[in-house]
Formats: sequence, structure tokens, C-alpha cells
Amino acid sequence: MELTITEPAQQRLITKLHNDTSFLLILNDGSNPYSSAEGCCLIGDRFLIVPTNEPIDPFTKRIANKDYQVYTSDYDAIFLTGKLVLTLHPNSGTLVLKNESGILDNNVAIKESTTN
Repeated sequence: MELTITEPAQQRLITKLHNDTSFLLILNDGSNPYSSAEGCCLIGDRFLIVPTNEPIDPFTKRIANKDYQVYTSDYDAIFLTGKLVLTLHPNSGTLVLKNESGILDNNVAIKESTTN
């Protein structure tokens, strides 16, 4: 599993992650403690980036990336298939997660980093 981050998306991440060099890429469907969703009815179509300094159990599965240490869980990996690309939508400015089969999420949320 590999994640390519385009240059515009990289610039957005820098402003949101500050000094963090690791993050979780996980579902935002109510299935984990970081999710902002109220329930699990959105399974597999909303994702969340959570800044972290290290992997947090069960989010210990690495997603290859040249700039960041990216982690997910075995469960979340079911929905993160193919050649993943994180890019910036040219009109809305939202982070878009896609693979070769299409768009996985048009608006990937980012939890604010607590480090500066």
C-alpha cells in the first residue's frame, strides 16, 4: 500500500500538521475514537487524517510515503486499496483521496495538530 501526496496537498498538510511528520489515515465513520461522525452508516466513504508522533494501536499498519510516516489499521486498510493519491481539489480547496478506480473521499478531514 502506497500513498502519493501531490504538491498542493503537501502544502495544505504542512499548514495543518505543523511539525508532525506522522499521521493516521483512517475512516471518519464513527468506528474509532478520532471520528467526528455520530454513527457507522457512512462506512468507507469518509476519511480522516490524525497527526501523531508514533503509531497508536490498532493503527500500526504502514502506508508507504516518501514524506511522512503514515499509519492505518487492518480494518481501515480494507477501504484503502490500490494506488492512493491525496490531492487538492482545484475549486473547493478540499483534500481529495482517490485511487485508480476513482474518488474515495472529496473532503478528507484533518484533526488539528496539538504541537507547534
